[in-house]
Amino acid sequence: MRFAPEAFPIVAPFFGLAVAALIWVGVSRSTLAITLAAVFAFLGLVLLAFFRDPVRHTPQGQGIVVSPADGKVLAVESLPDGRKHVAIFLSVFNVHVNRVPFSSQVQVVNNIPGSYFHAGSERASGNARVEVQAESVYGPVGWRQVSGAIARKIACGLKSGDRVKTGDRFGLIYFGSRMDVYLPASAELLAQPGQVVHAGESVIAKFPTEDK
Repeated sequence: MRFAPEAFPIVAPFFGLAVAALIWVGVSRSTLAITLAAVFAFLGLVLLAFFRDPVRHTPQGQGIVVSPADGKVLAVESLPDGRKHVAIFLSVFNVHVNRVPFSSQVQVVNNIPGSYFHAGSERASGNARVEVQAESVYGPVGWRQVSGAIARKIACGLKSGDRVKTGDRFGLIYFGSRMDVYLPASAELLAQPGQVVHAGESVIAKFPTEDK
């Protein structure tokens, strides 16, 4: 199993403490040291599992939009301005590595501070988030990493000018969160509320391709 590089600064201290406790065991044979070594090692493994980064096989085909995150679809809708919107909730048990929903060129990346309400609630729209605006052959597209009640850190490796492809790995949200995707009015939404989706693999929308 592959793990996201963001795991190292989070997981390393726990394994370091487990090693220190094992050294203490070797010196003192202390029952407490054995217990601490087991606890720190267990916590390190649990956290490491959160950062798992499995290989994903992105569907091939022009106009295909894939889910940027693992999780459950919260909303599939047309907005008042005509844009299409898909919202996905990630629980602490989901893979949290994020992937590009559609090939495009990044125009703006905004890191916006905010609150930390439960990511599945309506109030989550005001949570701390990273918003990416990009330009595709079908018009403006965007996606948004939203923090949750537990997730208080977002990693986004994109910057203005980057050219990205559908399914590319671009970041990670820590410990339960939400992803929003915004598409032009021409997109046909395929995702359904309640559907379980996988980042880089599940097709959530498509564009008409006859003129492209």
